[in-house]
Amino acid sequence: MRQRLFWIIAALIFLPNCVFILGMWWLDPQSNFLSIGVRVGWLLLLVLIALLVGSLLTSALLRPLTELTRAVTYMRGSQRTLAELSLPRPSEPPPLEIAELRSGIEELLAHIKELLEAREALFATLAHDLKTPLLAGLRALEYLEQADTIGAQQRKQVLHELWLELSGAYQLVENLLTASRMENQRPQLEPILLLSLLENMRLRFQRRASEKGVTLVVSGLGQARADRYLLERALSNLIDNALRFTRSRIVLRCGEGWVEVEDDGPGLKEPLEQLSQPFRSQRLRGIRAGSAGLGLFIVRRVAELHGGSLHSSQGPLGGACLRIRLG
Repeated sequence: MRQRLFWIIAALIFLPNCVFILGMWWLDPQSNFLSIGVRVGWLLLLVLIALLVGSLLTSALLRPLTELTRAVTYMRGSQRTLAELSLPRPSEPPPLEIAELRSGIEELLAHIKELLEAREALFATLAHDLKTPLLAGLRALEYLEQADTIGAQQRKQVLHELWLELSGAYQLVENLLTASRMENQRPQLEPILLLSLLENMRLRFQRRASEKGVTLVVSGLGQARADRYLLERALSNLIDNALRFTRSRIVLRCGEGWVEVEDDGPGLKEPLEQLSQPFRSQRLRGIRAGSAGLGLFIVRRVAELHGGSLHSSQGPLGGACLRIRLG
């Protein structure tokens, strides 16, 4: 770019003067206006002037860009962490175009830092939420191996606790696979009878609900074009959350282009926007593995991929009532 700009400036200085001198010579070749030697000397001087002015103007015009390039090169070779990197302040106010470029680079750095924070949170969450059930499973197996005298009922209870821990880890892995699929594949839309889908989800969670003394109810009619797998994953997360906090009743409703899950628990303790940020919710820490703040994020992204949204409202049961609107 520097060489191209240099030659453009030099040509703009040299060519008009060259055309003028040659034009005068062509119009009146016998004129003594300028001798041949003077004309040739003037052309050579013009070449030197054009090269000198082209070099000076190129350096002046590209100084802000050169400074920005050096700053980026310095950051690339710096030993500081990504979180500590930032563009140094310019020595003089840059032109508008360079200022916009600097602003774009700073926004990109901020975005990369956010991605880095999310990645670190992901690794920390995986380490914690997968370690906890695996450690509990190892301890349960060790206990069962050594406890030969325990009764059948106690052994069944230990195995059930082991199942809960491992199912939580499985839920986390499913959510991670779903998040990966949503980023790499388009939703495979098909007509879905929502009442039938909710009935299938009720049967899937009926055992857990019965163990907790919770009643699962399905109501409504409606249909929608949606990706069945993604919608089932979203509903699984909503029902799983509802089972954690409900007292005695969960209602699965549907209508034309929407589904919702309501419980009679204490409701949401934080705004839905905050709770649906992956790995960010402080109030979700300590919950059984498989949540990790990822469940509601999956639900929100599924709704967005279908052109819809996730909403929270006050239902008749008085607890959390979350609706997925599909388009």
